[in-house]
Amino acid sequence: MKAKFKYKRVKIICTSDEAWTSEDDILNHDIATCSDVGYIYKKTKDKLWLFSSFSKDENGLAVGGLTCFPLGVIKNIEVLK
Repeated sequence: MKAKFKYKRVKIICTSDEAWTSEDDILNHDIATCSDVGYIYKKTKDKLWLFSSFSKDENGLAVGGLTCFPLGVIKNIEVLK
């Protein structure tokens, strides 16, 4: 029997801003809203780790597209089927 995959597939909506903005553009800068789809690896009170692809074999789990989000920027988490 195949073991059940324990990671939930989700869509997250978060707000973010650019890493670097020139001083002339600071006041023109606005918050971006983005979404990402993947599997929650772990969620703590401060962070959420999300991966978008994976491989699982006799050596265990290997993931790709790993992103760590600060929990404060996540506005919504929708579990996908």
